Amino acid sequence: MTKSYFLFFSGTLLFISCLSPVKHNKTSRTNINSSKIVNKPKVSTNYNNPLLREYNSFLLKQDMNSRESSAFSANKFTALFNEQDQQTCDTAFILFNNYYEKLTNSLDELHFKDTTIKYDSLLTDSGKYLHQISGKLLSYAQRLKNNGFKVYMSEGDTYIGPDLDFIAKWFYSYVSPTMKEYLIQLNKENKEGFSEDAGLTISARTFIDRTVWWEKFTIKNPNCIISKDAESNWKSYLGSLIYGMDNSPVIDLDKNTISDYYMAAYTYVQNSYPNTQTNRLIAPYFKLLLQKNNSKADQLKKEYEKKKNIL
Repeated sequence: MTKSYFLFFSGTLLFISCLSPVKHNKTSRTNINSSKIVNKPKVSTNYNNPLLREYNSFLLKQDMNSRESSAFSANKFTALFNEQDQQTCDTAFILFNNYYEKLTNSLDELHFKDTTIKYDSLLTDSGKYLHQISGKLLSYAQRLKNNGFKVYMSEGDTYIGPDLDFIAKWFYSYVSPTMKEYLIQLNKENKEGFSEDAGLTISARTFIDRTVWWEKFTIKNPNCIISKDAESNWKSYLGSLIYGMDNSPVIDLDKNTISDYYMAAYTYVQNSYPNTQTNRLIAPYFKLLLQKNNSKADQLKKEYEKKKNIL
């Protein structure tokens, strides 16, 4: 089952939800992984700041089967870094994020093995029927929320993913403005969603707006700790715009022409963001599709991948 609930950091740092896009294969683009904040950095124990060494050691000792260890570790962060500079706090947050990702995966494994409760009722029952949900299930959901997790559903199965409001509560006031902007965007995308069952669930305009947002963020912050992750998010969204998805294909096979969704997306980026690199890459591809020159369009996609313009 493909989980698409958040973005994690990629090249240097973080993990959060429906937060960083996943890479797609050449024949079929899959979901943007909004659960990932950043990719894992090479974690070093040789930090100049002794507080970073202490926090890293602390995280390595945490119980990976206890959801409460997340809040415990976030509280430790505030105790250690309350008076530290924002650059140090950014690095410390990345350490937390790497641990948070592992803890989320561990809790999801426990959730998967637990067949004693129908967790899907947390998502399928409307608010007016919450009184019919068992106390055990409500307690489970509340404990998850208090410690930064929630129940998601994809293709009929439930799973545990991060609740990025937890990140907002514990970390926004400590990290740098750039990191905060990055995390706010990830949280926004996590709540909006992206796809389900290999089909897009957001509007064409939202798709374009997101892609251009990541392009602009990347250009504005070329040398920050999350610049590579931001660029990866941009290029992954761009790749999905050009390749489409299994159940949201670029070409409508019945009509042998561009689907209405991508026609709207490509037209919108041309009209609203004509001077962006996103549009510069989409425009020639769009033109070839309008000319029904699919072979050259396919060749252009391969060129983009070879040059790493898209992921």
